[in-house]
Amino acid sequence: MCEQRSMPLSAIDDVRAGYDEAPYESYAHPLSAPGQLAAVAWVLGLEPPDVTNARVLEIGCAAAGNLIPFAAMHPRAHALGVDLSQVHIAEGSRRVRALGLDNVELLRGDIAHLDLTALGKFDFIICHGVYSWVPDEVQDAILAACGQLLTDSGVAYIGYNTYPGWKAREIVRDAMLLSAGDRATTDEKIRRARGVIDFLEKVAEPDSVLARALQDYRLMNGAAGDYYLLHEELEIFNTPCYFRDFVARARMHGLEYLTEAQPEYTFAINYGPIVADHLLEYADDHILLEQHLDFVVNRHFRQSLLVRSTTASKISRAIDRTRCRRMHFAAQLPSGKSFGDPVVEAAIDALADRWPWTLSWHDLVDAVGGRLGITATSDVEDRVDALLECLIIQGHGRYRLDPVSPEPACQPVRLHECARRMAELTRDDAEAFVFNHWHELLPLSPVDRHLLPLLDGKNGRKTLVDALMEAVGQGVIRIERDDGEVLSQDDIRDVLAQQVDALPQRLVAMKLMDVGAKASIPLIANGC
Repeated sequence: MCEQRSMPLSAIDDVRAGYDEAPYESYAHPLSAPGQLAAVAWVLGLEPPDVTNARVLEIGCAAAGNLIPFAAMHPRAHALGVDLSQVHIAEGSRRVRALGLDNVELLRGDIAHLDLTALGKFDFIICHGVYSWVPDEVQDAILAACGQLLTDSGVAYIGYNTYPGWKAREIVRDAMLLSAGDRATTDEKIRRARGVIDFLEKVAEPDSVLARALQDYRLMNGAAGDYYLLHEELEIFNTPCYFRDFVARARMHGLEYLTEAQPEYTFAINYGPIVADHLLEYADDHILLEQHLDFVVNRHFRQSLLVRSTTASKISRAIDRTRCRRMHFAAQLPSGKSFGDPVVEAAIDALADRWPWTLSWHDLVDAVGGRLGITATSDVEDRVDALLECLIIQGHGRYRLDPVSPEPACQPVRLHECARRMAELTRDDAEAFVFNHWHELLPLSPVDRHLLPLLDGKNGRKTLVDALMEAVGQGVIRIERDDGEVLSQDDIRDVLAQQVDALPQRLVAMKLMDVGAKASIPLIANGC
């Protein structure tokens, strides 16, 4: 199904040049976080490495945007990033130095030509947004690296484009490539590629394959930046494959398919009784079943987890509920819904009160007992286990082997130092951002990009308002009325003070502060 082609030796140099000229935005990908990979592996019966002191390799790390949050939150771990582009590595190294991280190493190189034995073994290997965008020989090199470098209990994550979803999307890509041609400049290629989409939308027959492909493109990528269009639609290589072929290729390198980074995608029951009844009767193995599911949902992208083939016999496709008792869970289900079981409802309420932070199984059982005024029996424990299994299968909860908890509250407010430094580092960039304990990237508003760098536990309310007033005076923040009326300095200060006073609530929403601190942590220091 995946066509094998022989590519010129200069192909990888062309890929490198493309990224040097137009660097890819480098962000965190929560589903590739080692904590997520370890938790999923545990659920399926494996004994994954301890994330706390893990060795992590990212192939195609860009500017280390996906490694930095992990390294910052796990100072005893070690992260190595490899990337083709010297521009990516230089920018990533700048960020690592600015954040004061000594557990991140970045290396410019081609994974197909590195001395793998010199790299050592890794507990987790991540390859997001690379596999489909390189020549066939590099795809084999990625899988070979995973097979050679993974520890016996390690987990690899690979994100890649898949059929059948990409069948129709290739129509859009082909039209863009045709229109962009061999234009002299990147800007001209992008302009012509976007122009052909606008043109085809005007002339495509309603309800035609082309019209649906264009609609899908707008829905998925319509708001994407130029860098994404350039490296997704206009990239030299973009070779989707069928899931079954990907698994067969991985097996040739001593690897076995575990599941997806979101395991809920792999359970036929989640797609309704018609799908489940048919596939469970006719698909005689889980690979064939999941390939059928890709047709059911027209899947265009997968985030597959691989382990060493020697581990395959230990994988359990049926969830062992008792393993949930080793885990920590977070969930926020709709409130007010009756589940007909007071134990389940009490557990859901307890999780909601703790959201977005985790509760251990033991704490959750105790919370249920406290809410119902009962002593937790084995029957109560079993009903909690059933709920947690349901949350995993349906994808309604988050789970980890280690707790996810906020920084201790203090007055004035203090962020995790690396998160604060990241906000400071990107403050003047086109897109300022920070990251949280869930490995999520958080874009910052014009106001917050100037506030968060100051949250070092030393600056009170007056200092923060003064800093915003200075930013207004410099023209980097604009405060205007909707009707265009000019505000006085006192009015501007009042508006900014309201922004500062509302900051704790925003930090809660961004999962940077404990929900319990929302009303109890004033942004006031002595003398303010």
